[in-house]
Amino acid sequence: MTSQEFINTICEYYLESRELSIDRKVHNIWRGVSHSISSKAEDLFALYIAENLNDNSLEYIVDKTFSFKGSLGKTVTFRPDLAIVKGSTITHIFDLKMDMGYKRRYFETERFSKSGEMFTTLRDGKVEEISYRINKKSKRVLNISNQIINQIVVLSEKNGGKASNRLEMIENINGLDWVNLYYLTKEIHPNNYDGDSPVLNQSEFKRLFRDIKEQLT
Repeated sequence: MTSQEFINTICEYYLESRELSIDRKVHNIWRGVSHSISSKAEDLFALYIAENLNDNSLEYIVDKTFSFKGSLGKTVTFRPDLAIVKGSTITHIFDLKMDMGYKRRYFETERFSKSGEMFTTLRDGKVEEISYRINKKSKRVLNISNQIINQIVVLSEKNGGKASNRLEMIENINGLDWVNLYYLTKEIHPNNYDGDSPVLNQSEFKRLFRDIKEQLT
């Protein structure tokens, strides 16, 4: 799957999301708000990354809750949109966003601050184990790379407010060692109604895969 095919499929998901999921037959049923495509986009993103890495030693876990013991024995949970596991170690954590929208000041929020605390804890090597539930009676225990970062992949620059806000956010995030931010398309949102296609930020796609591969070495 190429980067263009990945984005084209996202655009198709948006088109499909505007339609009813049932056969309205003769009834006057119509939808005012599109279905969410986030889950389908997460699955597609995992496939896109997997096909391009083409490494059978890797495992891709989509939208799963993990937990570990934090300070004072308190359980901390997190649910990445995608986690990559090599052997018994989590090597990558991704947060996939359609666009930043109202989140353009995301780096200033309390949630972002707590994420920073969590990643600092994960990276300092003091977390003995991370696990997720297989069923009610059993769990799988994993390690995590001490180089782990939060890779925030944003599908579109559009709906991100003024360009200055986006650039300010990028500048602030670039000053942190636990997070990377990637904007994959520009100019036109994948959910546009005019049939025009987004413009790919090819340099961002390349940077994303460069960063992924560096963490696997």
